[in-house]
Amino acid sequence: MRNRSFSKILFFLVFYFFFSLKNLFSQQTIFNVPSADIVEKNKIFIQHESQFRTKNPDSFINTTNYLSYGVGKETELDATLFNLSSPSSNNLSLAIGFKNSKKIGYKLFKNIDSTLIIGSMIPISLNDNGVGNWTYAENSLYLNKTKTRVTGGVSYGTKQIFGKEIICFLGGFEQKINDRINIIGDWYSKNHNLGIAALGLSYAAPENLTFYGGLQFPNNKTIGRQSVIFEIAKIF
Repeated sequence: MRNRSFSKILFFLVFYFFFSLKNLFSQQTIFNVPSADIVEKNKIFIQHESQFRTKNPDSFINTTNYLSYGVGKETELDATLFNLSSPSSNNLSLAIGFKNSKKIGYKLFKNIDSTLIIGSMIPISLNDNGVGNWTYAENSLYLNKTKTRVTGGVSYGTKQIFGKEIICFLGGFEQKINDRINIIGDWYSKNHNLGIAALGLSYAAPENLTFYGGLQFPNNKTIGRQSVIFEIAKIF
């Protein structure tokens, strides 16, 4: 009952942003956690993500595919196909939604930029599991001196993405090494389909192409075993 009340608060907060901006938005992620990045106006972002384990027991491959369109005012439109996998997860979902970011000024901390991130998605099950919701709110801090970005917040999601109705913490970090390479990592708390920590690198190649790679560590063995994550993204 408390989960439902909390989800309503998050939903109405997102509802306010939606109508005050008169735009729909979408999402990009660090690995699995929504990031502060927004697709520029009239740009298209596409990304393929594969999570896999080749060793038995529990070998698998699970993919997520993103499509985003920037509409301006720090907003973007999004469609995401979740859980196309082998063996089948029986939890294949197509989600549409939005993400918006708003910069917040810090007068006392001139070297810290703060961004509020808020978004929501409507996952539609392609396995006759109904229609659900994923709503989240985060704050992201960028430390100009060290070129570090730290993001954290709260997420409410339903079985179409998370396997069950769940409220959890989500967080991540991005550490810039040079103009092309970042160390990145993120984590969802609790026990559900996304209850994992991921750690790795991103590489910004020429022609607006970016590669991501790393390892994933489930919160416990009931969720799964250690696996590899690989992503490739391009902006048009």
